[in-house]
Amino acid sequence: MATPVQRQYWELKNQNPEAVLFFRLGDFYELFFEDAHIGSKVLGITLTARHKGTENEMPMAGFPHHAHKDYLEKLIETGYKVAIAEQREDDEGKISRYIARLVTPGSTLETGTLKPDAAQYLLALEHNEAQQTFALAYADVSTGEFCTAQFKDEARWWDELYKLAPKEILLSTTDFNKESLTRRLPKALFTPRPEIKIKAAVQTLSDHFPANHLNVAGIDKMETLLVLSARVLNYLADTQKTELRHINQIKHSNVDEVMALDAQTFRHLEIFGSLNPGEHNATLWQTLKRPYSAPGGRLLRYWLCNPLIDLEKINRRLSAVQELGEKPNLRTPLEAQLKTLPDLERLLARLSSGRGNARDLAFFRDAFTVFPELAKTLQLAEADLIGKTPTSLSVFGDLTELLQKALVENPPLEITQGGMFTRGFKAELDTLLSLTQDSKTWLENYVETCRKQTGITHLKATYSRNFGFTLEVSKSHAGKAPESWTRRQTLVNAERFTTPELTEYETKALSAEAESFALEHRLFIELKDEVLKFLPQIQTAAQNLAIVDALLSLSRTARAYRWTAPTLRNDVGYLNIQGGKHPVVEQLSTESFVANNLKMNPESRFHLISGPNMAGKSTFLRQNALIILLAQIGSFVPAKKAELSLYDRIFTRVGASDNLAAGQSTFFVEMAETARILHAATPKSFVVLDEIGRGTSTFDGISLAWAITESLHNDLKANTLFATHYHELIDLAEDLNGAANWHVSVTQNEDGIVFLRHIKPGGISDSFGIEVAKLAGVPESVVQNAREVLRRLESESLLSGKPNLFSTAAVTEKVVEVPAYSAVESYLADINPDDLSPKEALEMVYKLKNL
Repeated sequence: MATPVQRQYWELKNQNPEAVLFFRLGDFYELFFEDAHIGSKVLGITLTARHKGTENEMPMAGFPHHAHKDYLEKLIETGYKVAIAEQREDDEGKISRYIARLVTPGSTLETGTLKPDAAQYLLALEHNEAQQTFALAYADVSTGEFCTAQFKDEARWWDELYKLAPKEILLSTTDFNKESLTRRLPKALFTPRPEIKIKAAVQTLSDHFPANHLNVAGIDKMETLLVLSARVLNYLADTQKTELRHINQIKHSNVDEVMALDAQTFRHLEIFGSLNPGEHNATLWQTLKRPYSAPGGRLLRYWLCNPLIDLEKINRRLSAVQELGEKPNLRTPLEAQLKTLPDLERLLARLSSGRGNARDLAFFRDAFTVFPELAKTLQLAEADLIGKTPTSLSVFGDLTELLQKALVENPPLEITQGGMFTRGFKAELDTLLSLTQDSKTWLENYVETCRKQTGITHLKATYSRNFGFTLEVSKSHAGKAPESWTRRQTLVNAERFTTPELTEYETKALSAEAESFALEHRLFIELKDEVLKFLPQIQTAAQNLAIVDALLSLSRTARAYRWTAPTLRNDVGYLNIQGGKHPVVEQLSTESFVANNLKMNPESRFHLISGPNMAGKSTFLRQNALIILLAQIGSFVPAKKAELSLYDRIFTRVGASDNLAAGQSTFFVEMAETARILHAATPKSFVVLDEIGRGTSTFDGISLAWAITESLHNDLKANTLFATHYHELIDLAEDLNGAANWHVSVTQNEDGIVFLRHIKPGGISDSFGIEVAKLAGVPESVVQNAREVLRRLESESLLSGKPNLFSTAAVTEKVVEVPAYSAVESYLADINPDDLSPKEALEMVYKLKNL
C-alpha cells in the first residue's frame, strides 16, 4: 500500500511525465524509478533502491538540496526538462509538496545554462496552408524579448529558424512536419502543446499585455500569430509559475527590412562557426572585438544575422562608429564604464520572475551608481544613435539612493537567512539585530562563567537543530558536570548538557533571530518591488547601452585592424572594393595577406575566376561577400576603399559536403544549394559560386555550369563571382556582354609553382592540378606517372582532332598565358607600393639589387 509521500510523488509525476522530478524530502532532493536511472547516468549520482530484489523495488538517487543548481543545469544542457517539487507545512504541521517550477531548455533562467552573448529562444510555429503563410512566435524569457514573424516564402521561414536556433519548439497536432524540423534543428527540444482557439488566445494576450497593445504591435488581425503568441505565453506561465512582468511587449518583425541570409551562407562564410572542426577562432564572430556587456554581445550577434538594407539606418551606425573611433575622450572612459556593468536584462528577468536575490539588487545598485558618469560621458557624442542614451540613464537617482542606504556591500545569495540590510536602514530590524548580538555576547560570557565554576577549561557551546544549544564536555571531564545540568546527547568522545539558563537563552535568541530573518525577507520583497516599478525604464536603458556597446565593438575592431568606412549607395549592382582583404584570414595568417581589388557594375556583373587550387580563389570570393555583409551591418570593412550598392541577399555555394542523414550525396547538396540561388536571386543580390558540377561526369558538370552561368548572367543579372576549373567557360564569359574573365596569378620556377594570390584580368587555362598534388606530398612516382598520362591524353586529343576537356593547349587568344616570372618580377608582384614607408622602400631597392 502506498504511503502518503508516495501518493504525493505519483500525483506530481503524473502531472509532469516528460520531466525529471526533483522531489524534496527534508534537506534532499530525491529521484525515483526511471528518473533515478537518468540521474545516475547523466549526473553521476549513486543509484540505490528501496525493497531491493522484491517486486516493490524502488530505484532512487538523491543529493543535498543546496547542490541542486549544478545538477539542474547539467540536465537542462543535456536536453531534459526538470520539475522541482518543494515541500511546505500547513498550520497543523502537515507536510505537502507542490511543483514550484518547471525548468526546460527554452524556459530556463538558470545562469549556468545561458550563454551570455546568445539568446535562448522558446518558439512556436505554424504553416497556414489556406493562406500559404509560415508563421513564428518566439520569446527569450531570460531577457523579456517576445517577437512574431510571418513569411510567404517557406525558404525564408527556414532561414529564420536557422538564425534563431531555438532551444525548444512548441508543437500542436496540426503543425509542420516534425521529422523535417528534427532533421534541420537537431538540437531543439520538441514539446507537444494543446490547440488554442483564437478567442482564448486573444483573451490570454489581452490579460497579459497593456490595453491596445496587439493593435500597436500590428498583429491584432493576424490570427495565426495571435494563436502562436498565446501558446508561447501560456507555456512560460506554466513553467515559471509566476508573473512575467518583464515580458511587456510584442515586436512584429518585418522580414523585408533586412538582408536575407540562408543557412548555407552562414556556414560557408564562417560567420559563427568554422567549417574546420577545432578551429573555433576562424570565424567572423571571433575576429570582431567583442562588446564589453552581455546585452551588447547579443545585439551584435543579431546585427550579424540581420544586415540592414536601409541606407539611412546603415549610415547612422557608420557615423556613430566613426565618431567613437575619432574621439578618445569619449571612447576611453566609455570602455572603462561599460566593463563594470552587469547583464541588466537578465538580472531584471530573474527579479521579475521571482528568482532574484539581494546580490542581484546590489548589482542594480552598482550599475545605477555608474549611470551618472556614463551619461556625462555619452553627452560628448553627437551621433543620434547615441544621443538618447544619457536621458534614459538619468531617472534612477532616488532608487540608487534607496539601494545604497538599504543594502550591505556584498549581500548573501540566500534571502531567508538575513545579513542583507545595513544598520540604520530600519529601526525595527536594528532592535532585533541588537537582541541577537546581545544574546551572542551573553552566551560567550555564560560559557566562560561555567568554565570557572566547574574547572572544565575545554567546555564549549554548540548548537544543532535536534538538540538546540548545549554545553559540550569531553568524556574525561564529564564527571565534573553539576547535578543541575541535564544530559542531552552522548557522543563517542564527549557528552552534551543543557541548563535552565541555556534553555531560556535559546528561546530568546532563536525568537529574535527568526524575527529578524522574517523581517529582512519582507524588506527584500519591498525593495525588489521598488526596483520593478522602474522595469520599463531599466529595459530602455539596457537596450540603449547595448546599442552603444555594439557600436563601440565595431569601432574597436576598425581601429585594431585599420579598417575603412564604406560608402553605400541606393543604386543597383555597383561594387568597387580597392585593397580588399579577408577579415578572418588576414588576422590568423602568419604570412602577409595579399589585398585584391574588385569592381562590378551592371555592365560587368559576372566575373569568372580561374586558376589553380590553393591559389586563393575561395578566399577572394568569401572576402568580398564578408565585406558586403560588414558594410550593411554598419561596420567599417577590411579594404582601402569600398563603395557599394545595397544588396538584398548574399548567396554562397562553396565547398563540397554531403547530408548522409537525409540520404543526400555531395552532388545533390551542391545542386540543391544552386537551385535555391537560381530561384531566389535578384539583380540586387550578391552570388558566390565556388565550383559547380564537380560531383558528376565531366560533360554533365560542364553542361550544368554553362547553363547556370547563362541563367545568372542573362536572367537574374545578380552580381556574381564564379570560380571554376572548367576552362571551357572562359570562352563563354568572353561572349557574354556583362561578364569578364579573371584569374589568380601564379608563376613557375624550377621548384614548381608559386602562388602570387593577385587577381588579374583574363582567364587561365591550366589548373596546375599535378603541381598542387606534388605540393600536397603525393609520391613523386605518382606525380611523374600523372604527367605522362596527361601528355598522352593531350597527344591523343590533337591526333583525333577532337576537343579535349583536359587539354592545357586549347587556350584561345583571349586567355592569359601564365608567365614564367623572373626572381625580380616575382618579388615585385608581392609588393603594394602604397603600403611602404620611405625606409621600407629603400630597403627593398637594396634587396632587389642583390637578386
